[in-house]
Amino acid sequence: MEEQKTPKISVWDLPDVPKGKLPPHLEIQRTRVLCTSDAPTHTENIRYSGAYASMGVDNSLQLEHFHDNFRLEVIRLNEDDMEFDMIGIDAALANALRRILIAELPTMAIEKVLIANNTSVIQDEVLAHRLGLIPLKVDPRMFEYMSENDVPNEKNTIVFKLHSRCERGSSRIKVLSNELQWLPRGSELALSTEKPAVDPTSRPRTYTSFNCSQDSLPEFSNNPIGPKHADIIIAKLGPGQEIELEAHAVKGMGKTHAKWSPVATAWYRMLPEVVLLQEVEGEKAEELVKKCPVKVFDIEDIGKVGRKRATVARPRSCTLCRECIRGDDWDKYVTLRRVKDHFICK
Repeated sequence: MEEQKTPKISVWDLPDVPKGKLPPHLEIQRTRVLCTSDAPTHTENIRYSGAYASMGVDNSLQLEHFHDNFRLEVIRLNEDDMEFDMIGIDAALANALRRILIAELPTMAIEKVLIANNTSVIQDEVLAHRLGLIPLKVDPRMFEYMSENDVPNEKNTIVFKLHSRCERGSSRIKVLSNELQWLPRGSELALSTEKPAVDPTSRPRTYTSFNCSQDSLPEFSNNPIGPKHADIIIAKLGPGQEIELEAHAVKGMGKTHAKWSPVATAWYRMLPEVVLLQEVEGEKAEELVKKCPVKVFDIEDIGKVGRKRATVARPRSCTLCRECIRGDDWDKYVTLRRVKDHFICK
């Protein structure tokens, strides 16, 4: 009886590598950043476009893919704070948007300060700098940019007046931002080079040329312009000290000076993803809940037998501190990841 031999297969007849779709473990590697307890700073981050070319998967950033999959979801929005998610976007583009928020969105800020009298301990240039950093409650879209050749008018300039004095014999006082008085008709300081007018009824020329009062415009008639916060300390005056000045605000962007930046800070982070590799029940579940300092996990009852099981209740709150995977064998129960194309922006 002849021994049956295993037929030989030519290298050219080997099965083809699957095309167009990655195995689950490689798809996780491509779309997630894994965080481990053994190497807290270790990340598996494959970015180059040809990483999976042999399997027919293009890992590069495609304009069509971005156009079809990108979306922006606003999570929280109020006057002082905004949180939103950018989904389906590369980290480079997310960072570009962050830099645009900081440097390229226009706002109004005090640029020129005309000081008539300052006997406080604060130098003129420091006082002007502090005034420039006061946020103003006004929509910059209502105003035009002002160039060096433009004349200050009602369409490109906002004028404020400040006059505060501490009387002799009294205690020290604080000069707050609510003392900035909006002058809708423009500057009240006469030009130093202006000669006295022959006609006493004519208005002297000032540092602005307003054709109309700003409070007569419908945008500002019911919404007066002023500082966003009324309790910002500008200076402190002792007995006999006085500040009298006029401040002119114009439109600008943060890349010129930080006072025009519309945000105090702008940052983002990848969406954390907390996955339970197996069910965590009983005392183990209670221990897991206690291990997390930000309360990501919760306990749910299973049926009517009184069994308890751990669940991932608040994955968005995870700070990736890795407390949940520290200790013996906890990395067999929990794994931490970050989604590469989902960014939480604040």
